Amino acid sequence: MSAAASSPAEAPPQIDYVALPAGATVGRYQVVSILGHGGFGITYLARDTQLGRDVAIKEYLPAALAVRQDGGSVLPRSAEVADDFGWGRSRFIEEGRTLASMHDAPSIVKVFDFLEANGTAYIVMELLRGRTLEDRVKAEGSFSPAGLQAMLEPLLAGLQKIHDAGFLHRDIKPSNIMLDTDGRPTLIDFGAARAAMADRTRTMTAIFTPGYAAPEQFTSSAKQGLWTDIYGFSATLHYAITGQPPPSAFDRLMADTYEPLAGLWPRGFDIRLLRGIDAGLALAVEQRPSSIAAWRAQLHYEAADRATTLVMAPASRAASHRSTAHQYTARRGWLAIGVGIVLAGLAGAYVTFAPAPTPQGQPATTTAADATQPSPEADEAALNLSTTDRRRIQLALTAQGFDTRGTDGTFGPRSREMIAAWQQAHKHPATGYLTAAENQALRDASPPSSRQPAEQSAAPSVGSGLFVGSLSGSATGGGGAPPAPMDADLRLAGHQLVGRIVHPACGSLPVSLAVDPAGTVSGSLRLPEAAGCATNAASASGRLAGSTLTLDLRGADVRFRGTLSSQAERRPANTSSPPGQRIDVP
Repeated sequence: MSAAASSPAEAPPQIDYVALPAGATVGRYQVVSILGHGGFGITYLARDTQLGRDVAIKEYLPAALAVRQDGGSVLPRSAEVADDFGWGRSRFIEEGRTLASMHDAPSIVKVFDFLEANGTAYIVMELLRGRTLEDRVKAEGSFSPAGLQAMLEPLLAGLQKIHDAGFLHRDIKPSNIMLDTDGRPTLIDFGAARAAMADRTRTMTAIFTPGYAAPEQFTSSAKQGLWTDIYGFSATLHYAITGQPPPSAFDRLMADTYEPLAGLWPRGFDIRLLRGIDAGLALAVEQRPSSIAAWRAQLHYEAADRATTLVMAPASRAASHRSTAHQYTARRGWLAIGVGIVLAGLAGAYVTFAPAPTPQGQPATTTAADATQPSPEADEAALNLSTTDRRRIQLALTAQGFDTRGTDGTFGPRSREMIAAWQQAHKHPATGYLTAAENQALRDASPPSSRQPAEQSAAPSVGSGLFVGSLSGSATGGGGAPPAPMDADLRLAGHQLVGRIVHPACGSLPVSLAVDPAGTVSGSLRLPEAAGCATNAASASGRLAGSTLTLDLRGADVRFRGTLSSQAERRPANTSSPPGQRIDVP
């Protein structure tokens, strides 16, 4: 190129041959510059020549489907993608029309106009000045309880308005929330049209941000809904409080390492708010709030006065599980209280500071009883409950009217809530964690069937387990060479099989299939073509029986079949697991 021969001082300004040039007009709007662009379109800074104001204009130009001709008109790349391009343009205009009707929705970007020109479509929006929530946290650190409360309510109100109109955002994350100079939030960059396009055509790839996308967004077979936005919003609140996103939902499906915020309990935050965020981050759709109204009731977003607890736990397995919470709480406690405490002689002690200042500004002290009082979580951890024990407790709670919505042996947000409700009903401290006496009372009250061995009491489609193995392939589209076998790594979680299949050339592909009470497996997924890595829609069928899982995957021109085995059954006692096989998933 000629530019390569120029010295840096003489280099001409870079020209974007895809975007509209500065000075170009779209209706009554004149392009000033480019604000940003991605795989779905381009956003411009423009001037409304009639009203004399600056606006932002988003242009529909999916790079995989369309090209710009002669610096102006947008055309489909080929006749094969023309229908997809036109369908996506209709969805884009529908998104603009919906947002334009939402002028009374708080904290939602305002849409002034939408129009068609140059063979494509445009949405004209208010120009927001400020920074994203992501940039705010990177620059200043995590939010205070008051700061989070000020941001949370308007976003909840705006998102509820959008949901009431039958619309989803589908891409809530810190970089899609703008904060003005006063900290007022605005939700931007709705991804509904973009996600719909990715669902329709394999030419466009759905792009998700790890940590903020819900599990159902990783597969085409799972239904998305209000609960999908709630997951993304909960993950964004997690980032605002801790400065870090939660683990990726896909990774959590394989081995859930998420630490509930209610366990961390950062200083000043209402425990109900933290539990509400944890509920919004539940992997199973049925365990998440089903609407903003239901979630709002769980959040109770007023900040709470709470004693700051500094914990230096003994070096034990139970204590190390909570080390992140202790470090985080201690750090916030030093900043809030502003006093120096010598900790070297307090190893193993639990030190509590009262929220009210002590006389003459002297640091609070503890009694001997305070110094040896374990936390409710530590009490329960000392019980060493097995998965079977926890399943019996869930059965006992449900039988007494405290429905845990599942008996998988995992104490998630819903189970903790029901434990606390049961404790309150029996006039015990409602901590959500069990004491030895409470554990024994619930075990004694569990239904007789739950006292049988777990493999006898669990239905084929209920429980958890890891199934691994290989699927052999065959070409079905005309006698081509059979594709290489694929490894499969699937986890049974309730009535779902989730995980991945690994193609030797194309890499990992997500899988989410349904399992009915009889053990019949069904669902859909995407499989690579016989001659490449482009994926097509495929169907799945199979049977779960005991420790074996039989699968039959049928694609456009390929078929993969095989039998997977329970990892526990495949691995002999006292031997190491095969390379690459996960051993940390029950």
